[in-house]
Amino acid sequence: MSLFTSVLCAVDHTALAPRVLRHAAGFAGIAGVPLTVLSVATGDTHREHASIEALIQQVIPAGTTYLKPPHVRVMRVTQGSAADALLEMVSDGTGLLVAGTRARSGLSRWLLGSTSAALLARAVCPTLLVPPGDLDIVTLTQEGVRLNVGAVLAAVDLAEPNATQLRLASLLAARAGQPLVIMTVAGEGVKDEDAEAALLEQSRELATRPVDHLVVRHGAIAREIASAALAEPAGLVVMGLRGPGHGTPGEIATEVLKSRDALVLAVPAERA
Repeated sequence: MSLFTSVLCAVDHTALAPRVLRHAAGFAGIAGVPLTVLSVATGDTHREHASIEALIQQVIPAGTTYLKPPHVRVMRVTQGSAADALLEMVSDGTGLLVAGTRARSGLSRWLLGSTSAALLARAVCPTLLVPPGDLDIVTLTQEGVRLNVGAVLAAVDLAEPNATQLRLASLLAARAGQPLVIMTVAGEGVKDEDAEAALLEQSRELATRPVDHLVVRHGAIAREIASAALAEPAGLVVMGLRGPGHGTPGEIATEVLKSRDALVLAVPAERA
């Protein structure tokens, strides 16, 4: 069972770019799929292309054989936003988008800035959000990729379909050889035993590996997810983007990123 069909990495000129590329290369490496590195330029595209090539040489160890040389794509923006340019590249065939968050400028500010809702509302593929900080959940060597995720925490909304989200969390935990934890923040009036039974029922669909344990919490959703990630501890939180009519897509994911150093893998809402 494959993780992703391809990886698209969006980078800029902030200090976060090497970490974003490192994680994109790591996920492409463990999945054995092509990696495309995308940047947006308002000026000389040839200079931007050379800058991205230099970044690739800096981040990916020389002599690496488990990852094909990344394809570099520079898009020149003369009208519209950089986010629109990125979305032109993200198609139904993109397996995973990797981007940074919380930087002050460039692509990295998109997902926690004023355009975050629009970007995530139009997401057609899972998106790995890399916040600034010291936590790296991948290590690249010449011989291979090691996942250092600690626990993988799948935070599910029992009112939404979660099959893709749980499959990815299960596969990543299995590849890393780390615990898989499934949690939910139960709604008002929902008993712990009922929520746990619903989580258990969903976890039975996972063929990759068994769930290590289930967590039921109550309260503010983003706060409880962040708190659970800290308690496990989890370096990767896999969560869904809300479906139409269920709030702003990406709202909870961005709040989790603000309060926790863990990376977030946001999965678009599925059709029931």
